Amino acid sequence: MKSKILAIFAASLMCSTAAHAADQTWTFSFTGFYNDATQSFDNTYSIGGAFTGSDRNADGTIDSGEISSFVVDGVDYANCSNPGIPYFHCGLSAFSYAHGALNFGTSMSSSDPEGIVSRGQEITSGVQEYRYLNAPSGWSDNTMHWTADTRFDLTSPVPEADTYAMLLAGFAGLGVLARRRRNAA
Repeated sequence: MKSKILAIFAASLMCSTAAHAADQTWTFSFTGFYNDATQSFDNTYSIGGAFTGSDRNADGTIDSGEISSFVVDGVDYANCSNPGIPYFHCGLSAFSYAHGALNFGTSMSSSDPEGIVSRGQEITSGVQEYRYLNAPSGWSDNTMHWTADTRFDLTSPVPEADTYAMLLAGFAGLGVLARRRRNAA
């Protein structure tokens, strides 16, 4: 009897450990920035996205080596996916998430093959977002600054499908063990 209880405990522990190690997805947004162009606070301006990963080394922080994606404005900076724009470059210079605090640095630039039109964006969380556009009509740029009034929102992590599969398999195994125990009694 003790060995069956121990087996059930071990199975449930394995299922919970496997589920904990699986990647999860968080969505985030920062809302409200000081706009350099208008010299005023814009409470509707928002920077948002999502990241997927897990704290694989269990140090309490998810860092850039522990994420599989980091998306802002449709660009996956962790993988620098090219959205079909010629001469496109992007990068993730910094990333960490711990205890509800998200820190990151991104950069993106693109141009047409002739170099007539170019645009770019750099974001350093907690500091600023800088955007520029160089076109035949002229040069434009703007900086949005984080302030004490910038609001950070983060959703609870959403487990990936394999996490649910592992949990279901574990519960099914526990159900089989419980049924065998009842039938044996």
